[in-house]
Amino acid sequence: MSKKATKSSPPSACWPEVDAVRSENRRELKLTGAKVAKRIEGNGCKLEEAIYELSALNLLDVNDTPLEQISPRIDGLSHLQSLLLYRNRIAQLPATIGQLAELKVLDLSGNRLCELPVEFAQLHSLTTLNLSFNQLKAVDLSTLDKLSVCNLSGNELTEVPRFYSGAVHHLTEVNLEKNNIVLLPEELTQQQILRVLNVADNKIEQVPKYITKCVKLKEINLKGNPLKDKRLLKLVDQCRSKQVLDYVEKSGYQPPKQDKPSPAGASNEEEHANSSPEPSLEEQAEDVQLKIIVRKVSENTPKVSFTSEARNTRPHIVLCVVRGFPVTNMRKFLQLQNALHDNECGRRELATIATHDLAKVKGAVRYHAAAPSEIEITALGATAHGKVTAEKYYADLRHQAELLRKEKKRNNYSGVYKYITLLTAKELFAFLSDEEKVISLPPLTNCDETKISPTTTDILVEVTSSVGHGHCVRVMNALLEQMLLMDVEVVSGAVPNTPNETATHEKKKGAKATKAARVEAKVRYNRSASLTVEQVQLYDPEGKPHSVFPGKGDLHGDEAKGIFVEMSV
Repeated sequence: MSKKATKSSPPSACWPEVDAVRSENRRELKLTGAKVAKRIEGNGCKLEEAIYELSALNLLDVNDTPLEQISPRIDGLSHLQSLLLYRNRIAQLPATIGQLAELKVLDLSGNRLCELPVEFAQLHSLTTLNLSFNQLKAVDLSTLDKLSVCNLSGNELTEVPRFYSGAVHHLTEVNLEKNNIVLLPEELTQQQILRVLNVADNKIEQVPKYITKCVKLKEINLKGNPLKDKRLLKLVDQCRSKQVLDYVEKSGYQPPKQDKPSPAGASNEEEHANSSPEPSLEEQAEDVQLKIIVRKVSENTPKVSFTSEARNTRPHIVLCVVRGFPVTNMRKFLQLQNALHDNECGRRELATIATHDLAKVKGAVRYHAAAPSEIEITALGATAHGKVTAEKYYADLRHQAELLRKEKKRNNYSGVYKYITLLTAKELFAFLSDEEKVISLPPLTNCDETKISPTTTDILVEVTSSVGHGHCVRVMNALLEQMLLMDVEVVSGAVPNTPNETATHEKKKGAKATKAARVEAKVRYNRSASLTVEQVQLYDPEGKPHSVFPGKGDLHGDEAKGIFVEMSV
């Protein structure tokens, strides 16, 4: 009798995951698996109430459970940036969800939602939204002014939702597959940087010409629709998006004009001004601002110290934290780092970049150096091998590089192998570690545990060098600028060359060429953007404050690119 009562009643003690978050001051809470599912079911298909008191949480992830209810107390998670509640049984959201002012990523896919609360419209920081495979019949997202990626596939929508259509554009990807949509509205053409549109498996019979006014549209999926145009139907099934869009532009459906005739006295110029979006786009570009905002060290910033061994081995290091930066395009993020390594970093001979998911960095960070046989790391992408010594990792790299070189019949190395010579004959290897593990082994690799993922929002950035502090600062400037520009499109002008290329050009062409280059470098973007950078305090081996980065003058922006730095410290 007592056992049965205990089983059906809510647990009296806090769940162990909640205790761990509290005691270790974590910023993430993940609940999944059979044990968690059983615990939630025994708690009336609700979460432990203590979870809503973890106000410092940045990420809450509860998936594949019988969870049915979200408490109105969710507004207590005021710093929440990622809320992942996919594949549960949630049928209704509390109105207080609208109070999550910092929420950027929301995944409620695979639930039982039929409608969204009115207060949902208050989630103005939201950049990524996944409501796929629910039972939604209508959705209005017109107030979500920062929304970039939206997935509403597998619902019961009969119309394309309304999206924000203000002066600044963010929406790049929309998935409306497996709904009951009949028409592609002309309002979609207001999304000037929309790149991906998936409307497969709907009830669309005609594809209007105006859809090609989405000038950045690169991928469109129309498969599984009852298209009346048989040639278009064949193209959709057999060809790429470019051929489909080219055909629609020439032979797509032309809806009857709804506009009233122009007044008798109206000029052609006036008609063009009213119909063409180009002038308004240029006017919008005038007000675009790109800012790197520097904030002072906070209580949540990791404490970083260095040792004398590190100073003697690889002397130079700068670090900072980028806050509120969800990586929506992982491939592009990795490509920009690779490009910087090859160019600004001089193939890592001048400096090396590493980025870490801050939520996965535990406690204080130490920059140290030791014999490679004493360092253990789970190298990035090598979890199958587990932790290995730096000595073994380096030896394996050298062996693999030699085999590959012989196989390809080359005289030099490629990929990560081209950096192994940088550690030849080194008695000590520099590394960064947190309180649990080695997180970085420059110039070779990061650890797998702190790698960036689609749920990452805060990033610890490090740049190290054996050559000079100036190279670290220069590379960090370049990296932060590239991160700021990641989701921004150029609408006129051209982004100037890198400083190295510009300097070479100016030496060759002289002062006149320099002046001309500055005029040509005027560039306009489609939207404003900001990057929040938090300072990191570096401590010396005695535990005394050594330096803070970025300090005044460390980040200089780029007037030619329209990038400015704001010091809020």
